Amino acid sequence: MAASEPHLLLIGGDGGYSGVPTYISQIVLALSGQARFTVLSDRNAGGYDFVSDLGHQHREQPGLRTSLSVWRALRALRGVAQIMDHEKPDLVWAHARMAVLLLRILAVWRFLRGRPLPAVAITFHGLPFGPGHRPVTSAVARLIEAGFLRLMPPHHLLFLSQRAADSFVEKLGQGGGLSRHHLHVLENCSRLDPLPRQPVETAPVVVMTGRSSHQKNYATAARVFSYLPQNYQLMICGGGTDAPAFRDQFTRASGLNRAEIDRRVQFLGAVRDVRPVLQKADVFLLTSRYEGMPIAALEAFEAGLPLATTEIPGMAEVIAAHPLAATFPLDDPKEAAARIVVLVGRWRSDTRYHSAQIQMAWTQRFSFATWREEARGLVARVLNQPAAQGAKRP
Repeated sequence: MAASEPHLLLIGGDGGYSGVPTYISQIVLALSGQARFTVLSDRNAGGYDFVSDLGHQHREQPGLRTSLSVWRALRALRGVAQIMDHEKPDLVWAHARMAVLLLRILAVWRFLRGRPLPAVAITFHGLPFGPGHRPVTSAVARLIEAGFLRLMPPHHLLFLSQRAADSFVEKLGQGGGLSRHHLHVLENCSRLDPLPRQPVETAPVVVMTGRSSHQKNYATAARVFSYLPQNYQLMICGGGTDAPAFRDQFTRASGLNRAEIDRRVQFLGAVRDVRPVLQKADVFLLTSRYEGMPIAALEAFEAGLPLATTEIPGMAEVIAAHPLAATFPLDDPKEAAARIVVLVGRWRSDTRYHSAQIQMAWTQRFSFATWREEARGLVARVLNQPAAQGAKRP
């Protein structure tokens, strides 16, 4: 890195608690003392409190949360441009869906007008096309991606797994501009810090963490839950999961009556600290249609919990490294429930032993200490690449 501290502009999206602000906080911590940061997001709803706590600058820009409002997007585009001009960062690094789109539009516009740009990087926290996405949405996203690769100045594309990077190259090919750009793989990590186990509850507890969305597929979770033994409890936390409408949808999808749902399911909504939830759990359940490499699952891994997950590419590396995990097909909730019961039975046969084995495997692959060194090396390489100077005008 340069002798003086480089200035990094990190752009997120929604201001609530989710994987993106958690990931950004890890970047800031990893480069503490080696860089200064400006972090940009939509209205902060707690997810970005860490920025000022760590001594860096947080800026709010309405419109960075994903929406269909063109007016909000245009306002956000103008705001991002103004902040870039004012802050003059050495690297602009986008993470959320809207942030990536706006940064790319801005980079293309300035590149074609011959204006110099700082280094530009984007992280794919899950590919915008492929298995699990709606077919039309997936096809459109793939076309948009191909278009930007042709128009964008050389920039850095970061993936959470080698499998995701390979899939991206396979879908888009090395032609069409992809070969001009720099591809990197930086696997996810988690950072809960020491998490002592609480005594096992009488009733088995399943935990889920994730916002209410099509991606997280809570309807399947409800159907799986309906086949679990009646003594099983479920704790759900994530943005929107405490809303009455979400509770109603979950109840309908499960086919269980409201009284049973009220007795067995806790709808917790967004939580600032997930550790107390994980401490009470016997198994972590993920029913997503697609993921990158979810920090929520890695946090459960770090906590020493078994994992039960749908068969999706974004979990392949996690499952391969985990000593007590099971996958299940989306279309067979009864089989999924049966596998969860077996998993919990194995876990409860010797909780202390299995927890220690799981945490040891996490340390070897997904610890923050290992990730920090990899992140520092990657950022150094990115900053040492010459920035795009803009296309020459005819």
